Amino acid sequence: MDFLATVIGNAVADPAFRTRLLDDPRGAIDEWGFRLSKGEMRMLDEMLTEDKKEKLAQAFDNLEEQLLEAVPKIVLCPQKQCPGFGCYPPMSQESLRKKLDELKFVA
Repeated sequence: MDFLATVIGNAVADPAFRTRLLDDPRGAIDEWGFRLSKGEMRMLDEMLTEDKKEKLAQAFDNLEEQLLEAVPKIVLCPQKQCPGFGCYPPMSQESLRKKLDELKFVA
């Protein structure tokens, strides 16, 4: 269950990953290199059924807001889509990688 918790944590902390996860859960898992167990994939599939996605997306948004309020500003990039604690994008997200690499962190 550790890997599923990591996926959920990254969905809270990283809006780009969250969007991809909600749009294509299995594709996002493969793309970002997470290795979930069969049971974790079943749980993720159950969490992300079409009738639950909107509610889950809102919950992720709310958690992100709370997280950003709780974390010292020094850890964050100056842009909302770049929290310093989200997962680094895979090679297939080259434009997002470039954007993140070009940002200057708050000192």
